[in-house]
Amino acid sequence: MKQIVARTSVSLLVLCASPLAAQEESEGMDLMREGARILLEQLFHQMEPVLKELDGVMDDMTAYDPPVILPNGDILIRRKPPIKEAPMPDQEAAPDDAPEGAIDI
Repeated sequence: MKQIVARTSVSLLVLCASPLAAQEESEGMDLMREGARILLEQLFHQMEPVLKELDGVMDDMTAYDPPVILPNGDILIRRKPPIKEAPMPDQEAAPDDAPEGAIDI
């Protein structure tokens, strides 16, 4: 009889402790989630100036061709040739009336 009472009371203690353990685990996960959120917010706050500067550099990346890996393992990043602007129509039609050696003032 004592064994039955002991086993029953142990079983009841385990069953009663399970929701408490689950609740503690849930609270622990909430604390971990909150800590991770705070850590990431602070990290982004500290990195904001660097990320803004990097954004300005990324605009300049359009001036380069994609990287090329050579058979010996070297990586080449070629600069794109500059785009030649078309001359304005007024400049093309302007006659050169000035004598040779004359300076425009």
